[in-house]
Amino acid sequence: MIKNSLQAKELAQILSVSKSKASIIIRELNQELEEEGYIAIRGKIPIQLVREKFPYHNISDEV
Repeated sequence: MIKNSLQAKELAQILSVSKSKASIIIRELNQELEEEGYIAIRGKIPIQLVREKFPYHNISDEV
């Protein structure tokens, strides 16, 4: 199954940060999306945006 978005727990694992820090990152990135006119889903961040913002991490879209 292909995933389109990540939650804080998954982002925390990928970035090696705490879940609360991952939640803060998600809030900030969702705010950026909303400012650009996109609809952001609270608590989730698109994988494509994570790849763009964190290019040095290997992020797979496979579960």
